[in-house]
Amino acid sequence: FILFNFAVPPAGTIIALPGSNVTLPCLEGELANQTLVHWKFEGRPVASPPAVWDTPKSALFLPSIHHNHSGSYSCSEDSRVLRTLRLVVEEPPKAPDFSCFRRSLAKDILCEWRTLSPVSPRTKASLWVQRFMGENRTEQQCRHYSRSQKFLCRVQGLNNEEDVVLLVSVCVANWAGTARGHKSFHTDFLLRPDPPANVQVSAVEKDPHKLHVTWRNPQSWGSKYYHLQFQLRYRVETSRTFSEVHLKHGVTSYTIVDAVQHFPHIVQVRGREEFDHGNWSEWSRENIGIPWSDSQEFKPETTYYNSEVPFDPDGATTFVPTASVPSSHTDKPVVVKSAVAVPLHTFLIMAVSITLGLALVVGVLTRWCWYSRYRKKWGILPFGEIKPNPVPSYSLTPLSPEPPMSTSPLLPSPTSPFSESSIDSPRTPDHSPYDVSNADYFLLPK
Repeated sequence: FILFNFAVPPAGTIIALPGSNVTLPCLEGELANQTLVHWKFEGRPVASPPAVWDTPKSALFLPSIHHNHSGSYSCSEDSRVLRTLRLVVEEPPKAPDFSCFRRSLAKDILCEWRTLSPVSPRTKASLWVQRFMGENRTEQQCRHYSRSQKFLCRVQGLNNEEDVVLLVSVCVANWAGTARGHKSFHTDFLLRPDPPANVQVSAVEKDPHKLHVTWRNPQSWGSKYYHLQFQLRYRVETSRTFSEVHLKHGVTSYTIVDAVQHFPHIVQVRGREEFDHGNWSEWSRENIGIPWSDSQEFKPETTYYNSEVPFDPDGATTFVPTASVPSSHTDKPVVVKSAVAVPLHTFLIMAVSITLGLALVVGVLTRWCWYSRYRKKWGILPFGEIKPNPVPSYSLTPLSPEPPMSTSPLLPSPTSPFSESSIDSPRTPDHSPYDVSNADYFLLPK
């Protein structure tokens, strides 16, 4: 490796590890009166603790230093500065455990690693790349990102579709030391796309067992010439088992047809190069979708139960969502059960039907009462026939033996118009030859 120019500290610089003891010397043999020597740190007098004066040599002793002790120290006699030293307190870098990857065939190979301890501004890193067949190495600088605490190196100059073995070396150095790391990679295995972007799960209208999933290629793929194939997995939120679907390249949507009604589903998508080069990407973040349900037909109803709902990892049992309800007596789970509500138009149809039915019943009963009274009054038969009024039958009965008619007169003797018999009997004209006042015997009932 070529040593970094910044790896050699400048003159007058003292490098020390955290926790070590350091003695900063002043000039020797040039002091007329050593008792008048004093030290300053960044232009300010050094306090007695933690600094310890070494009076015979006019040196400054610093025990158990740390990063805050880094800076400029000066030794002065009266107003004359005798010596200035720079103290750097830092740890040597550790061997980088880097990994390399490629987000797209149209992108460069990237190598990165994270640092556990803070990195000083003086820490630098470089990367060397060499083909396996013995070509010259090429050096490329790495960049440190303080927010993510990682180094990132870019491998440039390779053909997008080139399938070779690379020897990669990384060197990290600061004023306290140097660390190296070596690895070899097959470029085909370095390809790993980012997860698909903008994954959305939506319900399919009028179908309670479908979910429509859409997504896009990751922005880092950045190529219309190279394509990705995708894999989709989904599960009910209460289950731990995923159902997976493999999709051909270019497909960026899929409709789940076996979703469970009213249940939240977790959906994820990942991608890979269309000809199986490289590795699968990480799964996208979890996206939750609920199948379609008519809000008028499905409205949750809160019901309270004392028992807890058992958890089924495979989602085989009926899912009953629970919600907590504040109570001053107990904190028992609240079980929410689904209740089917009837639409408004159904209520209207039912009301109209019931009204018409009642009106019809009342009309039938009224007509029947009127018909019964009419039949009793007029004697109407069920089929509308008129029954004749019953007429008593009469028959001639023989008379009791009496004297022959010749012995009694046919006509009664004339009575007075003011007699009792004349009042009760109808009066007949005097000139009539028949007496009809006594004709009832002809109509005697049988």
